[in-house]
Amino acid sequence: MDEALATLNSLADPGPNESAKRRDAEIRGYIANTNTIPQASKAALLEDPRRAFEVIDPSKNSIGYLYLIDMIICSGIGWSNLDKLTVTDKLTLAERIVPFLTSFDPVQVRYVGTTFRYLLEAVASGAFFPPAVSVELLVAAILRLDPTGSLFTSTHLLLAKLAVESNILEPALEVLDKEITGYPIVSSHREAREARDSRPLSDPGLGPAAYISITTGLTDSFRGAHVLEYNFFRSIAYSSRRDWDKAFTALEQVVTHPVKDRGMSRIMVECYKRWVLVGLLKTGRVPTLPSYTASAAVATYNPLGAEYKELASLFTSPKAHDFKEYTDKNVKLWQDDGTTSLVAEVLSAYQKWQIINLRKIFTEVSIAQVRKLTCSAETGEPLATNARVISLIQGMLASGMLQGTLDVNHSEDGGFLHFGGPGPVLTEQDFARDIATAFARITALNNQYKEVNDRLSEKKEYVKHVVLEQRRSDKEGPDAGVGFDSQIEDEDLMTGIMAHG
Repeated sequence: MDEALATLNSLADPGPNESAKRRDAEIRGYIANTNTIPQASKAALLEDPRRAFEVIDPSKNSIGYLYLIDMIICSGIGWSNLDKLTVTDKLTLAERIVPFLTSFDPVQVRYVGTTFRYLLEAVASGAFFPPAVSVELLVAAILRLDPTGSLFTSTHLLLAKLAVESNILEPALEVLDKEITGYPIVSSHREAREARDSRPLSDPGLGPAAYISITTGLTDSFRGAHVLEYNFFRSIAYSSRRDWDKAFTALEQVVTHPVKDRGMSRIMVECYKRWVLVGLLKTGRVPTLPSYTASAAVATYNPLGAEYKELASLFTSPKAHDFKEYTDKNVKLWQDDGTTSLVAEVLSAYQKWQIINLRKIFTEVSIAQVRKLTCSAETGEPLATNARVISLIQGMLASGMLQGTLDVNHSEDGGFLHFGGPGPVLTEQDFARDIATAFARITALNNQYKEVNDRLSEKKEYVKHVVLEQRRSDKEGPDAGVGFDSQIEDEDLMTGIMAHG
């Protein structure tokens, strides 16, 4: 046991001036040594692994620490049978997994990516922790591995699905809010090697695309359908929080996904229906498809989303009774589509947007006049009292949906709503902070743009990969490899994920 422990703990700390090439050789040599540990020594370690866990620091020797976790799991049941772990084993491993995922060396795990990904998948499956803890750990691991969070991985989808299905949304937003600007090459090991940066994995200057791939094991293979599903889950998360701006953006990324004539998918159509509803909640107007939406997609959306377009048209009309009648008539459709809760939100928002639109006519308006000029779509009638109008407006002001001030009195008019209001006054410190934040965002976006531009325009290997993928798609049909014009098979991807509708 002592000999095995000495081998596992033999990875030296990098020197202050150590080159990436030398560090790469050290790590690879260390991994080779761990693979030669005799079975008898492994068995001795497994009898009482506590000493090894206490000796090895997960932040300095992440590979050795992960090796121990992997050895314990693979010695008995294997990663695919975690449900067979005893309660004692689960608790023992859980105590070790938390410090590892919150302190691992992100450079070292690039060399043991497959085992690291297995661990993240086990955490996402609920094998060790309740959802609240699992979500926190997945977020920490994803952002520790790639602080930009800009490169999509298979773990992103696992996180999004777990967060939505468990309704543990707040901690997941730290990842879900990140703008995805790149996708790893996951079609084949050979093509990924050709397109990868030639620098060693230990080089601190490597961008995420250079070390996150199926070659390193840090992501599993995925298809275009999985990217659509990820953004769909994001839209559910934002809709649950009534963050209509972000929900709309997430849905639009699905709706405008590049497709060929044969590449339309069910999830795109379902998201289009939600995109129309969320667009109404976001702006009070019927949303318009961006000019870059594929013509095949537009041709599909128009007939399959006709009822939603009609609903949107009635939303912008002053006939609340007709709007309510239409929504009541199509209750079965909303239920079948899983959009009932969103339609209810739209009904609730109808009068609110009528009030907001009064600012086009008035700078101030009495409460009595607001009651006379607007109607509730939930009843098809004006609100019964000034008090109910006041309560509605107060809620709109408190949520930030409406900008203005409300003066309430006991007269027949009930008081006045003043639209607009003074803008926020920034202190010099606040202004400097806003400028610094904007500069940091621009710098980060510029770095991401440069990385993507390098991959697309300077790497002949990457261009070769794209050409090969195109040929494969033409030969094998849609969704061969990871083409982003992929279609989803006939299975219903909406099943089981519409609870937060």
